[in-house]
Amino acid sequence: MKRLLSILLIALFSTGCEGKKEKSMPSSDEGIYNVEIIQKNYETKSFELWAGELVNKNDTTWGKNIKVIFFDPSGDTSSVLYARKGWYVEKTGNVGAEGDVRVYAKRGDTLFTDELLYIDTKREIHAPKHVTIYRNGQKIEGRELVSDVNFRKVEIGGKVVGKED
Repeated sequence: MKRLLSILLIALFSTGCEGKKEKSMPSSDEGIYNVEIIQKNYETKSFELWAGELVNKNDTTWGKNIKVIFFDPSGDTSSVLYARKGWYVEKTGNVGAEGDVRVYAKRGDTLFTDELLYIDTKREIHAPKHVTIYRNGQKIEGRELVSDVNFRKVEIGGKVVGKED
């Protein structure tokens, strides 16, 4: 029943649009609260997105107080993202997150940033701004991060600073 409701909500709230420049959640008198969206590639679940409130505007679904659970191809949880707000585009499966973004990987790594984009076709996260990663007792800082969702392959651009925590 939960899966049917999720699929129905996806169909109802998103018709797909890419390249949105708008970063703030639109205001609406008609929001839906405590909602789950499930994204699948064929039969493999990519992620589950939970939101305290959802609003659909201009072919994008916007959410407040989001939680995204990312899955690896075998269906196991690889990481969990939390943010104050975010958006979802059904056509691409991409998810954006903004405001106190935190990603906790199953293997113990933690990422903190202000803005993040998940690209579903690549199963990658991109963080264009300053990032802080805690990994194996080390603190690593930089910007322009590109990584898989379980932090096995992490690339950080710009000046990278690392130190024992």
